[in-house]
Amino acid sequence: MKGAEAILSKCDVLGLPSVEKFRVEKEYRVKELDGKIRGERTKREARLLARAKEAGVLCPVVYEVKEFIIRMKFLEGDMLHWELQKRSPAAREISDAAGILVKLHSVDVIHGDYTPANLMLTPEGMAVIDFGLGSISNDSEDKATDVVTMKRALGKFGDEFVSAYEKKGGKASVLAMAAEIESRGRYKERN
Repeated sequence: MKGAEAILSKCDVLGLPSVEKFRVEKEYRVKELDGKIRGERTKREARLLARAKEAGVLCPVVYEVKEFIIRMKFLEGDMLHWELQKRSPAAREISDAAGILVKLHSVDVIHGDYTPANLMLTPEGMAVIDFGLGSISNDSEDKATDVVTMKRALGKFGDEFVSAYEKKGGKASVLAMAAEIESRGRYKERN
């Protein structure tokens, strides 16, 4: 599977079903700069996955990290995004998604693309994947951007997500900043 930043392929690590994420070269960047960016993003994503796992979030276990490659546990399940093309989100799914984000934010992990496209429904529960745009930050605006991204992705169910985030222990400062972000011109609905 090829994405904008990486190629994903199934592999095997010590007999375990795994996924290899190879961060692809960007032809438009100077070669040395491209290598540096890809290497840093690969290492950062592996650190974010480890930090998320330590916070109790269901996500892929990292088995191996090389220069531009992460090999991690293959998660069996269905992507929430595709499920929501067929039906509305269940209250439990909204609550679980909010709980995951609260746990990530409690250890200052910013996902960077927190949407149903990066959540999986697995036999073990809801899991989060793809920390490729993530970072570590305790800034309320960074955390609020994750909240706003999911709220917008959920459309008419977005307010339920924000409410669930608050109930799960999301900070008031993050929610206040989310409201401020939405009040900015580019987030307002245009007539």
